[in-house]
Amino acid sequence: MIPLKIDTLLAGRVVEQNRVEYKEGWNPNDTIHTICAFANDYSNVNGGYLVIGVKAENGIPQFPLVGVPKELLDDIQQEIFQYCNKIVPRYIPKIEVVNYHDSDVYLLYLWCSAGDSGPYQAPVDVYVEKGVKADKRMQYWIRPASLTTSARTDEVAELFDKFNSVPFDDRVNRRAGIEHIRRAYVEDFLRESNSSLVQEINNLTLEEILVSLEVANETDTDHEIRNIGVLMFADHPEKLIPGAQIDLVWFHNEEAEASDDFTEKTFTGPIWKQIRDALDYIKNNVIVEKVVKIQGEAKAERYFNYPYNALEEALVNAEFHKLYRDPEPVEIRIYVDYIQIINYPGPYRWIDMDKFAAGKVRARKYRNRRIGEFLKDIDLSEKQSTGITKILRELKKNGSPVPEFETDEDRTYLITTIRCREGFAHGRMGESMGESMGELMGESTERILSENMSGLEQKRMYVIIDYLHRNGKIRSVKAAELLNVQVKTAGSLLRKAEKLGILTSDGKTKSKIYLLK
Repeated sequence: MIPLKIDTLLAGRVVEQNRVEYKEGWNPNDTIHTICAFANDYSNVNGGYLVIGVKAENGIPQFPLVGVPKELLDDIQQEIFQYCNKIVPRYIPKIEVVNYHDSDVYLLYLWCSAGDSGPYQAPVDVYVEKGVKADKRMQYWIRPASLTTSARTDEVAELFDKFNSVPFDDRVNRRAGIEHIRRAYVEDFLRESNSSLVQEINNLTLEEILVSLEVANETDTDHEIRNIGVLMFADHPEKLIPGAQIDLVWFHNEEAEASDDFTEKTFTGPIWKQIRDALDYIKNNVIVEKVVKIQGEAKAERYFNYPYNALEEALVNAEFHKLYRDPEPVEIRIYVDYIQIINYPGPYRWIDMDKFAAGKVRARKYRNRRIGEFLKDIDLSEKQSTGITKILRELKKNGSPVPEFETDEDRTYLITTIRCREGFAHGRMGESMGESMGELMGESTERILSENMSGLEQKRMYVIIDYLHRNGKIRSVKAAELLNVQVKTAGSLLRKAEKLGILTSDGKTKSKIYLLK
């Protein structure tokens, strides 16, 4: 079964147009050339999909669907297998017959993932009518855009270079075994990506699911786990791929690296979970909203010190473009008035950095095609080459300064800097938090906090007070969860707030609850 549902493909939300080919009818030559092109995966996007029985205009499927006559399904499948034998080296895609919405409209759905043994070539004519001389010249077929074409001499050379260096995320990890993969992560991913494999979860072994997702290879005696399987579904990928983690350091004053006042955290687990855990930490502890009332108007202006969506896209880009064979982790460095996200290495040397910073670069090749594919399946990644554009759009919408991108001549690193929006105080709680606290509790309580608590404690108290206004009571365990700190630290802060007369409590020890006074 092909993991990507046909409905998802037809909707055009997850897979780019250049990775999908729709055929109204069965045309052996065009179909085999397209299969060969997807197998060659010239743009390194992990092949593509081909659907027979769908009329398309400008690449967009047209409804109602045309379908394939039921009585022709078996014959066409047999011919596909027959003509695929003319691809050298031999390549067979995954084929599925789809009864679209049980309407007796049948489609032939082909998944042509990137091949491992190419480059692949096929004859100009795999089929001709009787009496017509076949052109048997072998050509390397590619899809540099949304059309299939034969490769030029320089493009053939690139294909050979590509297949001589299989992308790291698609290589077998010789240190990994099935015992390193957690089934719960696999099932969570399948459900969130709305994969068709969800329907078969209870009937499939973990090994069968991994093979279907093409993150593992079946051998005569065992299963080989690819690096993409480790990165997406292992508890501790950093133990099998050193550096597969996110390191965060938060400097709490302007002295930054020269000060001892900082917080360090390391996020591990599947890379999609690392991204979300790191973003949750920043959202709960760093991001602050400011509400400015406009005189004479009911509507207030709202903005943030750092827009979440811009940070999300910058972090996803860092994880996507990191070179995983090198041991350096992705880094997040939070300063009093800006945040830096660092990944190694930087953009390819052919990329013009001015165009890159303006979001005007269209990438020709992708460092980690499988990672990008999986992150897009769960809506963590944008479509090809649109990440920088999204960062620019979200910062502009928030009124924030444009991002800064720094690298060296050899492109050994990329530092993405997102600066704090104007209107927020630096190095302490921040104007927005002070105004919000004043609205929630009054100026006297705000003054007590600013006189008796550090900037970090005040920020944490804002989170707690906001929760209390919405829920009425809180325990130390819940406060620790909200603040992403140890229960002991949260309890100490709650007791301090009680001594200052901000909170009151009821009960003893573990059952103790805190309320606003």
